[in-house]
Amino acid sequence: MYVEVTKTRGRQRDYKAEQGGQRTGTKMAMSKVLELAFWGTVIWGIVRLVAHFLNLTPYGLGAYARPLAGVDENSMAGIGLGAAILFVEVLVATFIFSMFFSKQRVWWSGLLFGLVMLMIAGFFFRMGNWNLDVLTSEGAWYLSFGLFIGMTLTLERSDEDE
Repeated sequence: MYVEVTKTRGRQRDYKAEQGGQRTGTKMAMSKVLELAFWGTVIWGIVRLVAHFLNLTPYGLGAYARPLAGVDENSMAGIGLGAAILFVEVLVATFIFSMFFSKQRVWWSGLLFGLVMLMIAGFFFRMGNWNLDVLTSEGAWYLSFGLFIGMTLTLERSDEDE
């Protein structure tokens, strides 16, 4: 009986895949990437605001608006613009992770991705000038952020496979 149920579910899955085609899987993956980018921005934006408020890091959410001239980082416009830029960065990072690393089922791939993002951000924010306190708080933020992206996309991939 169990073998028949398994074969039937396998046939149903194959039939649904044939009917939906690749376009449905891609569409679902893009919607998941957008959803993950939104929630990643909300959650990690709040974490960054709290860390900046508690003086754990000199870089608040408005620090992402630095490339645009004339915007004060600590103003509401700077924080809003920083959140919008963070959303775009999270969207790009999530898309890159989903393209290259989501097929691997190792939990620490997100940590490696977070480390790479830390090195990129450290280049732009002059990591060589950071003291140990800033390095640890930024390192924790980027590693946990990379782990969030990595584990969420890996879980989504394993759910799609089943």
